[in-house]
Amino acid sequence: MRTETLLNNADASTTIVSNIYVVESGKDMRWLLTVSSSGLDGTPRMFVEESPDGLVWIPLNNHIDGFNYFPLDDNLVSVRDSYFMGKAFRIRIEPNDNTTGNIDATLIVKSKSN
Repeated sequence: MRTETLLNNADASTTIVSNIYVVESGKDMRWLLTVSSSGLDGTPRMFVEESPDGLVWIPLNNHIDGFNYFPLDDNLVSVRDSYFMGKAFRIRIEPNDNTTGNIDATLIVKSKSN
């Protein structure tokens, strides 16, 4: 099991694209994304995106709200997927009228080899 920091104290008032996590070739993986925020004065939108080639990014659906993003509101958010199909993974934050605050995001990855 590995832990990757995607965002560390990122400014929530601007558009943010996280570090990209590249999946080891041929690995079956499960992951858990945890996102915490503080000091927000709006509701930024978090897009969890996967890519088959590192060029085209496809947002995963938020099956709870029916959107292709997850709203952030200073509560801990966790997203889990055990059927990841992409070769790369990232998150993108859009401020959505938010002007203050910080965001942290951690990806915990478990593959059959670790």
